[in-house]
Amino acid sequence: MLTDKLREGAQGRIFKILFWIIILSFIFTGVGGYLIPRLNTDPVEVGEYKITANEWNQQYTSQTQQMQRMYGARYADMLEDPQYVSNLRSQILEGMIDNVAFNSAVYDLNVRIGDEQVRELIRTTPAFQKDGKFDNDLYLAVIRNMGMNPEYFGEQMRISAMATSVSDPILRTASYPLPYEISALENLLTQTRTIDLYELNLDALRAGFSADDNEAKAYYDAHHDAFMAPANVKFNYILLTVDELKKGINPTDDELEEYLTLHQDDFKVPEHRGFSHIIVRSDNPDAEKIVKSIDDGFAAGKSFADLAKEYSDDLSTKDIGGDMGEITRASLAPIFADKLFALETIGSHTDKIVDADGTHYLQLNSIVKEHIPQLNEIKDQVKNACIDAKARELFNERVTTLSDMSFENPDSLDVTADALGVKVADSGVVALGATKVPWPLNTSMVQNAAFSEENISSGVNSSVVNIGDDAALVLNVYESHESMLKPFDEVKAEAVNAVINDKANKEADACLNTFAKAVINDSNTEVPAHVVHRSAVTLNRGSADVEPAFGMAVFAIPQEGQNRYIIASNKGNPTLAILKEVGNAATTNESAELNQILRSQLVQSNSLELRNALYKGARELIEITYNEDAIKLVNQSVDEAP
Repeated sequence: MLTDKLREGAQGRIFKILFWIIILSFIFTGVGGYLIPRLNTDPVEVGEYKITANEWNQQYTSQTQQMQRMYGARYADMLEDPQYVSNLRSQILEGMIDNVAFNSAVYDLNVRIGDEQVRELIRTTPAFQKDGKFDNDLYLAVIRNMGMNPEYFGEQMRISAMATSVSDPILRTASYPLPYEISALENLLTQTRTIDLYELNLDALRAGFSADDNEAKAYYDAHHDAFMAPANVKFNYILLTVDELKKGINPTDDELEEYLTLHQDDFKVPEHRGFSHIIVRSDNPDAEKIVKSIDDGFAAGKSFADLAKEYSDDLSTKDIGGDMGEITRASLAPIFADKLFALETIGSHTDKIVDADGTHYLQLNSIVKEHIPQLNEIKDQVKNACIDAKARELFNERVTTLSDMSFENPDSLDVTADALGVKVADSGVVALGATKVPWPLNTSMVQNAAFSEENISSGVNSSVVNIGDDAALVLNVYESHESMLKPFDEVKAEAVNAVINDKANKEADACLNTFAKAVINDSNTEVPAHVVHRSAVTLNRGSADVEPAFGMAVFAIPQEGQNRYIIASNKGNPTLAILKEVGNAATTNESAELNQILRSQLVQSNSLELRNALYKGARELIEITYNEDAIKLVNQSVDEAP
């Protein structure tokens, strides 16, 4: 028999030799070497450096967690949008490429940071200091918590310092805005527009129109989409949230102390300085004489406060000796920050600083060094952060349980709910696109899952639905109804109303357009019926007198030419605005404050533009290879993750 011959062959010497060769090959090379093709899973190669999928995912997780801490639920809503997440992941990957390319270019310039410089950077990092001194045990604990060893962390510090030594001088010197840039923006933002307003009362106009059944039926037949009853579902669900888990967490003082030790950088207070300010504005006709008087006053030993009271053009601070309170370096324009933070002695002052606004003097009043506060100073802040971290860790564990048990028990959520100690909730009727149902039933993530064909037809539990980083849900649809056209008799009143609205809006648009052309040529033109005229209304940007969209339309009216008007909806009524005059309403004090704000924002904007230019130049010096298959694979794994 054939089976007998096979059995006999299996006992033979040759078979046994071949069998052990196969066994040994599997031991030394792994089964995967035979069954799984070796794929290149690195999304991007920048020169010789490969950006791995793990690095990319870590950067994405780190950034989303940071944004979540800053913006809370608002950011969670943004993470529900697949397009936003896709764009964010792409931006993060491009940012990583920028950094690698720039670091490579810096290295090719033979810029080097020595070991002693790296050690000094580590020793002076506040996160590694205790009681104002470097603490080696703290340093090792912090970097272990970051998943690094000292050698790797030191090299990261070296690379960062090399890049900073090249970029910082360029950004500092070239990011300062020119005076005309600030002036142009200031004039634009403080611009006012005086208009004549003609508001048509749409409700009064509608009263003159009617619609019969035939017109309503014709509108109904032409606009079926407006009369559809939305699809709706009912489902059971289990919801887990970080906020709910926080209620059961109460860390001890020892746990808070440990958390602060391991996360010092999150609580670091940057250096800030108290200072006083004297300004002699450039438009002061006696500016040159006043500046000389101030210089002579300093030479004669007069106090800064007395000189400020006598000569400063800053009306808001001169009576208090020019005292500006405390400020961080980042809050000042570089030209002032460099001078103020170069002072070392309390009570000393800068030489005159001249810019487009005038001549400035700064006095140093106090210095609060960068430091990590003691636990008793920030206990509530540390406690909240610690509770948040513990809740997120517990949340991740419970989401894993939710995922596993709802999959293992697919026909019901009861077993899973018992294991988690929670209750199964009932959604009631949820219509597709409904926004007035309770959270999280009104989120796109939950509705996408509830109305997916797979979850509706299968009758089994869904996979985990992540609602941002703070909530997760599993649902089971038990009833569903498709979208259908409502009968005409049911919506006839709506159709009649829609026809009347359509007629009234067309009449309003024609009326205001005709009147606009006439009144521009003849200001005595009679105002149409149902139109309220308001003359010489002055608007600034953000004025509450009109709707924001209407205000934006007013500021978009051309200042020259014949068509100096717009017709748009304002508070529900068609409204004509005719531009009469363009002006400026900023006071001297407001202008000075705005000038400072704009200067700071322009510095940031210019810095960003310069940094992007540096990155662009670095990219052109190195070969960048995108692995589209790997990028797609990483994005798919994120989208499909529970």
